[in-house]
Amino acid sequence: MESLREKNKNSLFVKSAVFLVLFFLVLSTDAKPFILKSVDGSWLPMIAQSWVAKNGGVLVKIADEIKPHELRKEMLSKIPDLSIEILGKDLFFPTTTPDSLFELLKNIDLNVSEAAVKRHASAESFEMFVRKSTENPTAKEEYTEALVENVVFDDKNEKIILTVKIQQRSKTGMFPKLYGTYRIEHTFKMKNDAVDPSDVKNMAYLPLITAKKGGKIAFIPEKLDSRVLTITPDFKIK
Repeated sequence: MESLREKNKNSLFVKSAVFLVLFFLVLSTDAKPFILKSVDGSWLPMIAQSWVAKNGGVLVKIADEIKPHELRKEMLSKIPDLSIEILGKDLFFPTTTPDSLFELLKNIDLNVSEAAVKRHASAESFEMFVRKSTENPTAKEEYTEALVENVVFDDKNEKIILTVKIQQRSKTGMFPKLYGTYRIEHTFKMKNDAVDPSDVKNMAYLPLITAKKGGKIAFIPEKLDSRVLTITPDFKIK
């Protein structure tokens, strides 16, 4: 049986990876989410930085760069019936709870101005890594498609392991004759029990963390060792 420590480490691994995926997605667009929901149901701060249930409602501290009056106006344009009060630099939502409020707001992108955000050097490196890998667009015929049968986090070896069953072989490339069940493995560089955001390869392969049992993955095999596949960063989670 998995120990409590291993469960906590795996949970932290998933949360940090999901947060980093969402972080880079947010950086790539002008629209900004008010709040995001992690795969384990926890709320991840975005425009809403912190919150507390208070006086029968929810008091939300927003990012310092956001103007509360502008944010309130934008939110009301999306949800006219929403009750919002401005208290200093915070927003107060009466007669609601954090879960009820955030479920309502989790899928809404808001166009609000903010101070310029400096991207971490790893983000720039990540962009260069992805750009380099896609300079020569990959032909559709090179992708192998498979059904994800299982996803495991190997805590001891800091590795993610996907068990997949080939559904559609590639027509070109190095391994056009794959069939049956394989394992896709990738090792993440960890730091303080979380994915190291300064590692470029971590960033390129981070979407693997979003793969789920029953889902699909399209990938280009790079190396085959027995029934274990190493894939290129051009994979797609479906």
